[in-house]
Amino acid sequence: MVATPSQARAIFFLSVAAFAAAGTTRVMDAILPQIAQEFDVTIGAVAFVATAYAFTYGAFQLVFGPLGDRYGKYRVILLACIGSAVTTYICAFAGSVMGIAGARLASGMMAAAIVPLAIAWVGDVVAAGERQHVLARFLSGQILGLLAGQIGGGVLGEYFGWRSAFLFIGTVYLFAVAGLIFEMISNSATRAPRDDRNASFWRTWDTFLRLTSRPVVRFVLITVAIDAFAMFGAFTYVGASLHYRFGFDFATIGLFLATYCLGGLFYVSQSRRLIGFLGPARLAFWGTVLVAVTYVTIALTPVSWVYLPAISVMGLGFYMLHNTLQTFATQMAPDARGSAVALFATCYFLAQAVGVYLAGMVIDLYGTTPVFLLAAVILMALGFILLWFMPAELKTDNRCKPR
Repeated sequence: MVATPSQARAIFFLSVAAFAAAGTTRVMDAILPQIAQEFDVTIGAVAFVATAYAFTYGAFQLVFGPLGDRYGKYRVILLACIGSAVTTYICAFAGSVMGIAGARLASGMMAAAIVPLAIAWVGDVVAAGERQHVLARFLSGQILGLLAGQIGGGVLGEYFGWRSAFLFIGTVYLFAVAGLIFEMISNSATRAPRDDRNASFWRTWDTFLRLTSRPVVRFVLITVAIDAFAMFGAFTYVGASLHYRFGFDFATIGLFLATYCLGGLFYVSQSRRLIGFLGPARLAFWGTVLVAVTYVTIALTPVSWVYLPAISVMGLGFYMLHNTLQTFATQMAPDARGSAVALFATCYFLAQAVGVYLAGMVIDLYGTTPVFLLAAVILMALGFILLWFMPAELKTDNRCKPR
């Protein structure tokens, strides 16, 4: 069963919301050095501005997951988009490093519902055999958001100041809000009935305890935490490496980082073939191989142009890995999918925040090279874990035949 036209339209507006959330997440990659220069602090000292969004984004999954299961995932996503639009505009007008960090904390809290509940909603309405391919298409919104965040952060930051990037993303949120409202009015699939079975705090807590008692859930949560810690603990500073090692301006940094998204879009375009040919375990394994090789490459290369193809291949490899883990998140607990995906996203973003913070401390002392090399080692180890120790529940063959 493939997604129906009404499902496809509803997923499109979820992709627009994911575009804005992803743009907000990665906009800091290109403008972090600019903010450090503007406020006369080190790159490590300003790293908490980048981690603030990821921290609340991860922590508040535990709030929004149960709310999505109770009140309806699409409805909660709409309310989160409204809050995200407001807080993103606040980011644009913040007047100090602490002000930016506070606004980013609020922005992450509001955006926490969007991507995980969208993934869970897709899991509710799309059959398992088609789900990974549909999720890969949904990912196109996220990837284009990363592209816009990184290019916008660099180009807009260079010519109009970093605040203009947040103004752009806030406007995209408003477009997503309009589309989601239209879907809530016209599409019955988006109006799930209220479910009060998990209404109390203790019942919600019991749901999380019950989920984490399952070995398959623990496996997926641990692997996505390793993925996020290593991948984005290092990737957040690729732009800083280009700036400090090679003297690149912020617009050029944004364009270089944008090739990461081109690799991701290539994965989306070829996802059906890759999933059908490799299957989940090998797809994830070869994804980690590609990312590890590219981190070693940018750590050791003496020339800047090598970053361009390396970052692109890194994007391909990451989405081969992460799309597989996302699909696992929708499979690991079908009886409480919203809460399960919320736990998944919590581990992903909290691990990312910790990785970025620790990497910033290392970079202040030793530079970017050891951070990139360590990320390669960790991700390669993750690839072998997925290849050799994947639980049987996740080995169901959901491959899509190439068209």
